[in-house]
Amino acid sequence: MSEQASKGVFLSFQEQRRLDVAHQVLHGDITVELAAKKLGLSEKQTGRIVRNVKERGVLGVRHGNRGRAPANKKPDEVKRLTIDLLREKYFDFNLSHFLEKLESEHSLKLCHETVRLWALAEGLMKRAKKIRRRKKPHKRRARMPKSGMMIQLDGSKHRWFGKDHPEYALIGGIDDATSICPHAEIFPSEDTLSVLATLKRIIENVGVPEVLYVDQAGHFGNRLNKAVRLDWEKHLTHVERAMNELGCEVVFATSPQAKGRIERMWDTFQDRLVPELRINEITTIPAANEFIASNFVPGFNRRFSVSPDVKQTAYKPIPKLWEGRLDWVFCKREFRKVDLGECVSWNGRTYLVSNDRGLSLKRATIEIRTTIDDRTQAFYAGRRVGLTDIGNTKTLNLKAA
Repeated sequence: MSEQASKGVFLSFQEQRRLDVAHQVLHGDITVELAAKKLGLSEKQTGRIVRNVKERGVLGVRHGNRGRAPANKKPDEVKRLTIDLLREKYFDFNLSHFLEKLESEHSLKLCHETVRLWALAEGLMKRAKKIRRRKKPHKRRARMPKSGMMIQLDGSKHRWFGKDHPEYALIGGIDDATSICPHAEIFPSEDTLSVLATLKRIIENVGVPEVLYVDQAGHFGNRLNKAVRLDWEKHLTHVERAMNELGCEVVFATSPQAKGRIERMWDTFQDRLVPELRINEITTIPAANEFIASNFVPGFNRRFSVSPDVKQTAYKPIPKLWEGRLDWVFCKREFRKVDLGECVSWNGRTYLVSNDRGLSLKRATIEIRTTIDDRTQAFYAGRRVGLTDIGNTKTLNLKAA
């Protein structure tokens, strides 16, 4: 008997049964054919078990790999390094994001299930978000066949720099056909100027889409304008007016599920961008926007984009009328009536209106445009007019009285 057998061998129920049947064959009590039926194995396999028991005794029924380390087992030092990184540096990363970082930053390519089991054993698995049960099922809408046919635009208010920092608005878009994010940017709040700034950069990056798909927030507009107002064109928001000038239709979603693609993008951003900003020690909006544009969005597009059904793009070039002049498209436009003294009131100040053609603009309506970078210019009939600040409106009215 071998040294290992003399120390004691522990057999499972199946192994013990195979040993008993093999002994019956060796003692001549039953044939190999009958033994195979008892064990539910082929005669060839049963014969091999009998020969192994004859040569090795009790150890003949044990698998040859019993006690051996698997050939694909990772070294203990790799396991320790992985657990230490997950515990100390990447504790707020989800598992897929963590594996991507291991490969790109630490040259470690590991199996998802292996790392999951390691993390589970150490209690380091990040909890999945609770999914609220939908009260009403929504039918999934097929993707657009070509890129540029629809851009979904929205904002996400979140604590992007961690729990100890205030909430900021991340505004961005996603191509419905490819899931490519053409641009995303953090702003102090989601308002008209921040939305216009994002749209301007999207169009500079990829071109003019056919449709802009948005919700019914006040700065976007309302789908009921056409239904309840005969003069709905006068009530266009700045976003609607700017996109119409570029030949893009604005379509309004009637529910969050209708624009589910960008809602899922925000889930990914909240899950991945927050820890990315933390490990890069970024806590300011300008630094975050530079990181998002140069690093995060390109990585997101490589990881999550898909190929469209039709390779030809639907993005249109910027109209020649507005080439190099997008600042005056994506701006706020307000209208003021010139009084008999050739003045207008705007933002609590009074301005004297002048023009280089010597025309009187009394009772005329001029347009005042304010760009994203806070430049102001007045126009009448498409031509620029001058505005000279002559004082506070309230003070001037008191003096006149």
